[in-house]
Parts: sequence; structure tokens; C-alpha cells
Amino acid sequence: MTQPLNRFVGRADTLDRLKAHASRLTRLQTHVAEALPPYLAGLCHVANLKDDVLVIHANNGAIAAKLRQAAPRLLNALLAQGVVLSSIKVATRPPASVPPARPPTIREVSQDTCETLHDLAAHLPEDDPLRKALERFVQHSRTRED
Repeated sequence: MTQPLNRFVGRADTLDRLKAHASRLTRLQTHVAEALPPYLAGLCHVANLKDDVLVIHANNGAIAAKLRQAAPRLLNALLAQGVVLSSIKVATRPPASVPPARPPTIREVSQDTCETLHDLAAHLPEDDPLRKALERFVQHSRTRED
């Protein structure tokens, strides 16, 4: 659950606890990544530690099932590294997907067309939106030899 940041302003003890918790989660993420096989380690992340229950988010259901199967071995591996936990809870939480950036459109027009559009734009009033659009089109177009 997200909280407004101003809720914590002026409360040094609260910020210190948050910082310590974040540091603990970072260390746990390192331990978990070392204990898991590489194909699993990159597809999950430590989400929280509450009391002595570690919460791990998996990218999909198949990874979550593998993590549930590996939980007893993971508990033993973490215990060997000095991390005492009672259990591991696995939840499915796909990573936030960011749509890929659209490649820029490259317009190729002839030199004559560029000159004609530039001349047309020059005859339009300064504040005309069509003039600005034509100038932008000519500026961002690549000229080709005909």
C-alpha cells in the first residue's frame, strides 16, 4: 500500500526504520539470488519480510510453482547464510510492462518537394499552424536524390 511521502516528513525514526527495512530486503534479494538456480533468480524478487515470513513475487504462475517447490531448499540455504525464517510465501506479480518505444518515422522526400513545401510555408502567415507543420515536416525529413 502506498503512503504519501509527507506522512513521514519530520519523523526521523520512521524514515530510519524504512531505510533499515529496505536495506534488509536488498540483502535478502542478494541471498535469494545466490541460493536459487539462475533461471529462477532473474524471474522473481523479494517483495517483503514481515515477522519471519519472506514474501517473494514471481513473474508468472510457472515460476511461482517452481519457487514453491524450491521453498524448503531455499529456507535451508538462507539459514546457512544466517537468515532465520519460518516460511516463504510466493505470490504471482508480473513485472510492470513498458511498451517498447516506437521507432521514429523517417520521411524521405525529394529535394524538389522539400523546396516546394518550404516555399509554400514561406507564403503563409507567421502564426498559421499549417506553416509550422510544413516547416517541421521539412526539417525532420530526409531528402533523397531522384
